[in-house]
Amino acid sequence: MSQRVGVVGCGRWGSKHLHALENLAEEADIECIVACDVNPIALARVEDNRILLHNDPHTLVEQFDLDSVIVATPNETHYKLGTMFLNKGVNVFLEKPIATTFDHASSLVSTSVHEGKTIKSGFLLRFHPCIIDARNQIRSGKIGAIQSIRYCKNVQRQGDESSHALDTLAIHGIDLAEFLLDGQTPLRISEVVGSRTSCALTLEYPNQVEISIDVGWETETDVAELEVIGRNGRILVQLQQHEQYQILQDHSTIKSVEPNHTPLEAVLLDFLQSDSSSSAASTGSILRTIKCVEQARLQLTAQGRSKTRELKR
Repeated sequence: MSQRVGVVGCGRWGSKHLHALENLAEEADIECIVACDVNPIALARVEDNRILLHNDPHTLVEQFDLDSVIVATPNETHYKLGTMFLNKGVNVFLEKPIATTFDHASSLVSTSVHEGKTIKSGFLLRFHPCIIDARNQIRSGKIGAIQSIRYCKNVQRQGDESSHALDTLAIHGIDLAEFLLDGQTPLRISEVVGSRTSCALTLEYPNQVEISIDVGWETETDVAELEVIGRNGRILVQLQQHEQYQILQDHSTIKSVEPNHTPLEAVLLDFLQSDSSSSAASTGSILRTIKCVEQARLQLTAQGRSKTRELKR
């Protein structure tokens, strides 16, 4: 059945969503793509005649008879927009975080259940072809039991002034840890230091597994990598590279993969097709990740440098 999809927010990331939807149009049977932004300058940058334009999210669903909406607006707007679109009876893909508080995130999930609609979030690294392959290697015992995971995302560009590095950048590392550890959740936030624009976070998981996350905007160089250290070796993924990664044991092996889609295309295809065997984060996983981020942010704000603190279950 053909689908009609709207994208709310046509900035840097929203424009990537529009491009991905165009690439998926035939495969996902997308009949109509609508770009929506209250900022006329952002809307004017959409230069594709195949994409319809609209300037009011409140009338978007009714005017274009949409089936699904993707929200790629500033973090603090996600809760209100997500709630509004779910109540209008459409499936909603909210860029991460789906909300900036655990209570608001829980409310969104409850609304989706009440309305019988899908809510998913932008944890696209679960769909990174190298990470998918690396996860299979880990499950097969290639590097032995996981001892630690290191996630780094540093970018030279400025971040959104209203966003926090924990909510926007570190959240991917927390989600990847749960993905690679098959649903295990952190026992403690051992340390969190930094500021709104850059943070370092250490989490302790069962079996003495430690997760180190280093993220920030306005850094000297761009770094995007994931390292998984096992008892018998380690895996290193350069996240901008979708076709190969390294397995390091007695010697280094380059492992090649053949991606069918970019991570963004894959996560959107999953949303639009509602595959029951999805790799996407479940609503429970999303809520656990939001809760961890919220507690880390509160600790950082209240103490500057945190002390070890157990996560509330």
